Amino acid sequence: MEKEAFEFLANQANTAANKRVQVVNGKTFLIGDDVHELAESSQARNRMNTHSLTSIVDYVEGHVDRTRGKEKIESKLLIQIEASNEVRLLGELNQYGERETLTVAEPLMDQFKFGKWTDRESLNIALQSMFVKNDDRDVLLEFIGKYKESNDTIANDDGVTQGATIKVGAGTVQDVKVPNPVKLMPFRTFTEVEQPESEFIFRMSQGMQGALFEADGGKWRLDTFANIKNYFEKQLDKYIAAGSVVVLG
Repeated sequence: MEKEAFEFLANQANTAANKRVQVVNGKTFLIGDDVHELAESSQARNRMNTHSLTSIVDYVEGHVDRTRGKEKIESKLLIQIEASNEVRLLGELNQYGERETLTVAEPLMDQFKFGKWTDRESLNIALQSMFVKNDDRDVLLEFIGKYKESNDTIANDDGVTQGATIKVGAGTVQDVKVPNPVKLMPFRTFTEVEQPESEFIFRMSQGMQGALFEADGGKWRLDTFANIKNYFEKQLDKYIAAGSVVVLG
């Protein structure tokens, strides 16, 4: 009964889409703009969701040669770099032009919000926890750490270099300048690869607010794709050389 009910519902759904299912001599056919046999799918029913590039490598090494029952399936896998924070592992095209999604990897990380004004304390914490240490990051930390708004603070800004003359002691002042643009390496992709360095415009505003604005035209994304592709080419070189794995990105 359950099987008959399922077949009835399937037929109703296909008829509503101007298609119908017909069983002939024990074989099932889909009739619509054309006629083709509906074969039992060997594709993955549910994709795996992971959070690292290493998981993709492990999956490839364990599943390049899959089996269905006693039958060995010689499969070719496609690694598609969708974005700086998304990589998909895909199977081969089937006879209907469909490609199964085996695994999707997305890193778990908090990313800095660029173009948004942030209070000094939050900006200080973010620079230390969401950016790779480099010279320009340290210059920014020094600037926002010493900058204080008061009657004794003289800000100077020529539109390119922003600085302040800050009172340090009873009669001592110290000049701190931040050149623009600054080169920073925020965490924006998988930790297995190098975070791309790109340019940002740093600005301070009244109320002890600071902000970083992206200034590289999106080049960092291309750099990230190249870093991820290089990672897979090193980790999976023998499979790529054999033609079992293709990396796109």
